Amino acid sequence: MCDATRFAICVTNSYTSYMAALQGVNLGGWLLLERWMTPSVFAGTQAIDEYTFMQTPDAKNKLRHHQKNFIREEDFKWMADNGVQAVRIPVGYWIFDGDDPYVSCIGKLDWAFRMAEKYDLQVLVSMHGAPGSQNGQDHSGRIGKALWYKDSAHREGTIQTLVRLAKRYSNSRAFWGLELLNEPKTGIVQWKLRRFYNQAYRELVRELQPHTKIVFHDAFTPRMLSAAIWDRSDYPVVMDIHWYHFTFWAHKLLPLNWYYRCIVGWHARLITRLQRWQGIIIGEWNGIIAGAMLDRFPVSDHAAIVQEHIDHQLRAYRAADAWFYWSYKTDARGIWHFRSLVEDGVITIK
Repeated sequence: MCDATRFAICVTNSYTSYMAALQGVNLGGWLLLERWMTPSVFAGTQAIDEYTFMQTPDAKNKLRHHQKNFIREEDFKWMADNGVQAVRIPVGYWIFDGDDPYVSCIGKLDWAFRMAEKYDLQVLVSMHGAPGSQNGQDHSGRIGKALWYKDSAHREGTIQTLVRLAKRYSNSRAFWGLELLNEPKTGIVQWKLRRFYNQAYRELVRELQPHTKIVFHDAFTPRMLSAAIWDRSDYPVVMDIHWYHFTFWAHKLLPLNWYYRCIVGWHARLITRLQRWQGIIIGEWNGIIAGAMLDRFPVSDHAAIVQEHIDHQLRAYRAADAWFYWSYKTDARGIWHFRSLVEDGVITIK
């Protein structure tokens, strides 16, 4: 990820004309740690992810302190007061019972649902950390190999945790949706992933209310994975797409005006086309322009460039069922810290 401190933004941007989609934020870095988001938690350690952090001295106490203080009731009140309608909450498979060195944190998710109900927010729970890791990235809990694909027990274990989540929150009026797996590694046909999605779907429709969304990620191949789940009319599914400028393969080459016209404009058209087969959400997006491109412009122009990027994205995403900015907050204020952007007058969504 890029360093948030590189981007100083001090302009006002209005979201007023882009309000078709349910507007939300991610509570990243809270119930599943990412060092780049909350380096203060990792201070004094060489840990690179939650797995290695939990093996450092006094890790459990540090984690509990972070979980208690990083997201508080006043955060839910602030979101409700500032136009946020939904939260996407990343969790790991260890949320119920732990799995040494990971520890359980189901009590905090229970609390989040109570807060969401109190402040009339919707909740999308996202399985970010699957057994064995579905992508080998820090946001899966452990950096390394994606062993989730190698062992059917990992996939079965993921479904078991999803079913427990469905049972626990099925009657909550705040339960907007349950995401089966976050950002599985990119592939071509993805037979194992497709089988997992369909098996999980069949299990979950037995537990969830019909209005609760069953969400699957596109593995960064939205056209390939579209209609991956054979769903029932009373339990329709939603596909999650994540778009960042720096994940576009030619972000260092394509001029921004062409990027906006050809790529972001294509995103808008793609959303509409894909909605013929399932609902569509943008589960993660951000105003960031990759440093390699942004550094070509004077610092004095950066704020306007980022504002333009946000405007183009919101026009593209207004046809989606929902969007969720990454993320609600980080240690450092700036482009990754949605709340600071609102507080500093960069974004207005009411």
